[in-house]
Amino acid sequence: MALATSDDWPAGQLIVVPHAWRGGDLWHDIQAEAQQRIGADLRAMYTDLLQQPLPPNLMKLVRQIKISLKASPHGG
Repeated sequence: MALATSDDWPAGQLIVVPHAWRGGDLWHDIQAEAQQRIGADLRAMYTDLLQQPLPPNLMKLVRQIKISLKASPHGG
């Protein structure tokens, strides 16, 4: 009994696909779905990361860079 490509795979499980299946539409559908899920997860992680404050040492470095750019003849 085979699962349809629209069925959800259990999270965290390794899916082994026989080499013979890899040329067909089923394998392509599985790859496309996996890529979409990975992309969505990465976008969500990146959005969360952008909401985090910078650590104090990086904030200090950013301030130093801004000051040096303002002071340089070619800066800001």
